[in-house]
Amino acid sequence: MIRTSLLIERAAAFVGRHRSTVAVVGGVTGAAIGIYSDEARAVIAWSWSHVVAGGTLVILAVTAVFSLAWWARGLAEQRRELRREVVRNFFDIHADDFEEDLPSDNAVIGRQLWYLERATESPDLVVLLHGLGLDADDFRPFMNVARQHTAAITLFGHNAEEARDGRYRPIGMAVHADLISGAINNLQRQYPYKRLTLVGFSVGCDMLFRLAELWRDHPERQPKIRSVLLLDPNINHSTMVISGKVAHLDPERPLAELKRIAQVPEALVEFQNFCEYLHKISGKDLAQVQRYAADLWDYWQPDGQYELFFGRLERIRAISDRTRVFFSLHFEQRFNDVVARARQRGIRQVFDMRRVDHFEFCQDAFLKREIGTLLRGG
Repeated sequence: MIRTSLLIERAAAFVGRHRSTVAVVGGVTGAAIGIYSDEARAVIAWSWSHVVAGGTLVILAVTAVFSLAWWARGLAEQRRELRREVVRNFFDIHADDFEEDLPSDNAVIGRQLWYLERATESPDLVVLLHGLGLDADDFRPFMNVARQHTAAITLFGHNAEEARDGRYRPIGMAVHADLISGAINNLQRQYPYKRLTLVGFSVGCDMLFRLAELWRDHPERQPKIRSVLLLDPNINHSTMVISGKVAHLDPERPLAELKRIAQVPEALVEFQNFCEYLHKISGKDLAQVQRYAADLWDYWQPDGQYELFFGRLERIRAISDRTRVFFSLHFEQRFNDVVARARQRGIRQVFDMRRVDHFEFCQDAFLKREIGTLLRGG
């Protein structure tokens, strides 16, 4: 304690003797402290701003990395989609595929039912049915770009390769329906967790009507269907201009008969449609096409009658969670009559018209848009 007191006294004496010097040094020191404090605060502020900026940069960098990863994933998925090519395959036709005895002239057992398929990871399986005398290849452009898992079935004997194959002799509409029903159920067994959508174009809609009747009579054979899209279905004989002509052609005189049908149109657009259609079926088995058309002609009522159409549509709606019917300009003259009757039945919302030509219903852009909308619930 004595030593500490002595040090304090000596320090006080020193300050007393050098008061002026101490004052100057104190002022300089205070100024220096003030200056360096400002600099320190500036350094701290600078450091903090750069830390914040650095954090922002980090966030931006992380966002950029995730965005790049997402883009790369999308690009990889697109490439995988492109690698998922449309493949041609077939179902073997067995006797067990039929619940009832076959007509003696319908030789199909041991033959093959051909189809196209493009598998994707989509939860939706879309099965497409073509028009009279056409085949699954009419849907190939759409299948190449569809996000959904797609399959297009060719009717028995409707491949160009089968046109001169004696094993594929003409069969009736009822046997066709049995075969298509078996194919659809086969596809659903392969992909039990996928939602099934059926799309019919032109006479493909007639097949869906016939399938609904088959499944009504044999409910154990009915697949679980999410939605149905009908594109230009027949209503009665008024919409069967081409089908009616084909139903009455003589397959033994193919060239003369096709020329005769080509003279039916009265407008240039109709002539173009006829020529496009006749070109497509000219390489097919016209005897098969003619028999199928004849059965279709007997399947429908005369012009002006709609009872069968709406009855068949109700059966379609009974087996599907969602049903839509689109008409092209080809059916424009009948559309208002159909809608008026639909309104009376409380199903006006099922119908709509698209400002496209009949065969544009098969185009990839149209199908991609409308099927996507249907599956989204639009």
